Amino acid sequence: MAVQVTRLSGDEWQEWATHLLTRRYGPTEYQKVPDNQKGDAGIEGFSRCGHTYQCYGCQEPISSKDRYEAQRDKLTEDIGKFIKNKDKLKPIFGTVKITRWVLFVPFFDSKDLVSHAAKKTPDVIAANLAYVEQGFQVVICDEDQFRAERDFLLNARDESLKLSCTDATPTQIQEWSDGNDELVRKLDDKLRRLNTLKTPDTRSVFREKILGWYLEGQELLASLRSYPQTYEKVIAAKAHREKGLTVASLTHEGTAAELLNCTLRELKDDLRSTAKELSAASAESLTREAVSDWLLRCPLDFPR
Repeated sequence: MAVQVTRLSGDEWQEWATHLLTRRYGPTEYQKVPDNQKGDAGIEGFSRCGHTYQCYGCQEPISSKDRYEAQRDKLTEDIGKFIKNKDKLKPIFGTVKITRWVLFVPFFDSKDLVSHAAKKTPDVIAANLAYVEQGFQVVICDEDQFRAERDFLLNARDESLKLSCTDATPTQIQEWSDGNDELVRKLDDKLRRLNTLKTPDTRSVFREKILGWYLEGQELLASLRSYPQTYEKVIAAKAHREKGLTVASLTHEGTAAELLNCTLRELKDDLRSTAKELSAASAESLTREAVSDWLLRCPLDFPR
């Protein structure tokens, strides 16, 4: 089963984009414009040098055609707001004159989107807006154009990226088990083959631990989506290690317990080498999530 990286969307992307833009321009040079009940007037924020941004992350994964259409429609809608809401925007911009209206997206892959932005530029110029400067253009940019800012936010910190989550409760584990009985049956079958778990009671205790690892790890992964570069490193490391698990399960000459421990150790080493910004505790928790996920879905199995 392939593991797919999901890009940030919606509010998550807007929050991350604001961090990138603040880093690019400086905390006093980039002005966030909060949403309110009347909407955002077609902008997310603006720089004192005259660049105004609308941040948009569509739901992924989608096709290139659907991505283009979603981004095109968002641009069209918000350029309309930028023109229509002049009485709202004029006091927001104050003395700042806008030379660029930017649709800031996680990723785009259509030259037609660039063409569409160019076609919208004359519409804004023709509106003769008080806050638009000579040479104005509508443009597109994506996260890759902010690599320096992204790397700084993720790596240039006094301590490692630390994630935290609450421990899964017995009630949460039971509710999840009740809704995923087939996966739990697969797990129980594997645990019976672990030579270190000799009684039903010890297997039951370990099963609760595995399910707790899974639920807690899922919460950590959700938190990690706020750090998209690190999130993608974790998912990529997990996917890479998963590819070899089926073969390893069939060819491993040691015991099931040795295979389990080996898998835990190798994935943790992978995470610590590829996502160095993760704290040791976070890498440990994400390793346990991956192994519990593999035990439930079957990429990791034990010889009968």
